[in-house]
Amino acid sequence: MTKWEQHVKTKSSGSIHEQLSSSHKLIVEKKRKYIKTLIEITLFLSKQGLAFRGHDESKLSSNKGNFKETCDLLAKNCPEFEEKYSNLTNFTSHLIQDELVNLSAESIRSKITKKIKCNKVFGIMIDEARCFKEEQMSVCVRYTVGLNVVERFLDFVDVSENQNADSLCAKIFEFLTENQLDKYHIVAQSYDGASVMSGKFNGVQSKVKNKFPYAIYTHCMAHQMNIVVIDMCKIVKESRIIFNTIESLYKHFSHPTKNKTLVTMQRKLGVKISKINSLSDTRWNCRWKNCESVVYNY
Repeated sequence: MTKWEQHVKTKSSGSIHEQLSSSHKLIVEKKRKYIKTLIEITLFLSKQGLAFRGHDESKLSSNKGNFKETCDLLAKNCPEFEEKYSNLTNFTSHLIQDELVNLSAESIRSKITKKIKCNKVFGIMIDEARCFKEEQMSVCVRYTVGLNVVERFLDFVDVSENQNADSLCAKIFEFLTENQLDKYHIVAQSYDGASVMSGKFNGVQSKVKNKFPYAIYTHCMAHQMNIVVIDMCKIVKESRIIFNTIESLYKHFSHPTKNKTLVTMQRKLGVKISKINSLSDTRWNCRWKNCESVVYNY
């Protein structure tokens, strides 16, 4: 009788094999949901440009870094997430964080390259930036989607070893090959005005043109505008006097006490609270912002 009752019960609940299979599927589904949440945290922090890790990520730390602190916040409000996060193996180590970032970046690059493959032609925009003791080369692409022009950043390439034209060009071609873009035509290239990049005979633009004859070189418009504004500010006497005066104002109000007085006056007068920044030869827009601050406040 007992065996018969168990047999009848299996018809409604399923056999032991089916029950084990269903239990396994449920476990897999929970783990996937947990990893998906970690990926969403990774994408959120990346989009907001926030650092992932803290100096001390131990359990007793008051600040474990943005990634783990976000996980702690979710764990307080989501019991299902907390169940997995409280385990010894919770996939939040710095190695897993790096892997999630790299996998997300690869997925985004893959989507961008697929769109380029549909067009079969694209343009490249290259610039260099120094990060601590490394020289990084940023690689951006320009292509069309329908009638719309799209610009996308692809990656940073380490060029610390050498920054001559041959080395930089080799790095560009190597990057294109890795992302399967070397099969398609480069029809435009844009860099700054440095001779190593813009040189007509031995610069990067000439070497790219040897391989892609239709790759028209354009001096970056933002760099051109910066050069024009900076030179104008230095050559024209009136503008030179104005910006020297603004620089003196910046030095004067950079002192905390005087800056506090300025902010108090702005509040009392009911004007927009703004500040004057230090002038930079590589950021022309800071001059416009300083002029705007002076117009609003003086």
